[in-house]
Amino acid sequence: MIKVKTLTDHRPAFLKAAYKYDNLIDLMNHERFIKAGERYIKYSPDAWMVYRMSKDRVPRYCGAYESITRAVFYARLNR
Repeated sequence: MIKVKTLTDHRPAFLKAAYKYDNLIDLMNHERFIKAGERYIKYSPDAWMVYRMSKDRVPRYCGAYESITRAVFYARLNR
């Protein structure tokens, strides 16, 4: 199964979900490790945000989801 890259966050809700679904996500500590064209997940207090890294290294917003599983599904769907 392909893991989706996720930027690490210090919030307890993120850490709880990240360790619960460690088979779905691959933790990264900075955006510089995301390759151009890859989709990745970033956590905000309200939602799991999906972004795509463009060729010029600018993150492009793709959507916000209420659960990590829905965000992973969307990130995998549109590879």
